[in-house]
Amino acid sequence: MDLQHRHTLEKFQVWVAAAGAACVAWFAAWPLVAPWDRGGPLAFAPTGDWASLAMFAGVVVAMSSAVAVVTLSARPEGALLAALAGVAGLAFRSGPMRTLLWRRADVPDRLFADLAIEMAAMAAVLAASALAVACVRALLKRLLPRWAWSAPTPAPGGRGAPRPRTGGAQAAMHMAGCLVMQMAIAMICLVHLFRSTDRGQIAFALAGSFLLGSLIAHQVFPIRATAVLWAGPLIMGMAVYGLGAAAAAGGANWRAVLMVGQGVPMRAALPVDWLALGAGGAVGGFWISRRIHEARQAAETAHPAQAT
Repeated sequence: MDLQHRHTLEKFQVWVAAAGAACVAWFAAWPLVAPWDRGGPLAFAPTGDWASLAMFAGVVVAMSSAVAVVTLSARPEGALLAALAGVAGLAFRSGPMRTLLWRRADVPDRLFADLAIEMAAMAAVLAASALAVACVRALLKRLLPRWAWSAPTPAPGGRGAPRPRTGGAQAAMHMAGCLVMQMAIAMICLVHLFRSTDRGQIAFALAGSFLLGSLIAHQVFPIRATAVLWAGPLIMGMAVYGLGAAAAAGGANWRAVLMVGQGVPMRAALPVDWLALGAGGAVGGFWISRRIHEARQAAETAHPAQAT
């Protein structure tokens, strides 16, 4: 099967798995993790509902394992992207952040500190999901080797050809450069796109900003570690909540924090939004960038003289 047909099959698998995960999350998983107030936000640490957080983690890991089966012929990033589409189904059913602000108006610093803790928990959930995808794919690759994804061989001597191994310090610098570039581009986009606290605006700003940031950063620094890029939105989310806690503790800035729509709209995003939409956009940008690199490598293989 040539690269074009493989990419088409991969795209079909990922989109079908993403649509299926979103529907399952919307209709079946939501009752398992929904807040007691059906119109309230999907947040666990501020309410101390750790049992629901554990259920949420189990649901996300289970969805990741399921989509890993459906997307066996796609690259691992496609499976993780489909799983995060399922998490987005939960995020879209959540109520807005302002409900939490009203309920916890007496202890705003504690509220944002709890949200920062929940953001760290979301990072752990995503790491567990990535591990589940890797384990399921490794098992299925042994059982169905002909169906499993395998990366195409780069053109000898081309830009996609294997290069001599770089030292650990240089590899770390490439990863750091990729992360910094992604977060810088995403922050610039968020400043311009995050103009309101509407649910659609939150989704568009987070997903679009981190997709573009990851895509550009990975084109410049074509690293292999997906985790470097999906860590970006999680780090930024924790920083936003940390700044919110500091501002609230100071007292003078609490009015701007409370009037979240007029102050810093990024604080209107819940941890589940940063996970589903921010990390989902980052994984999507990485996935698209890998496909672009492979298409370029295929062109070099077909026309080596023109590529050089």
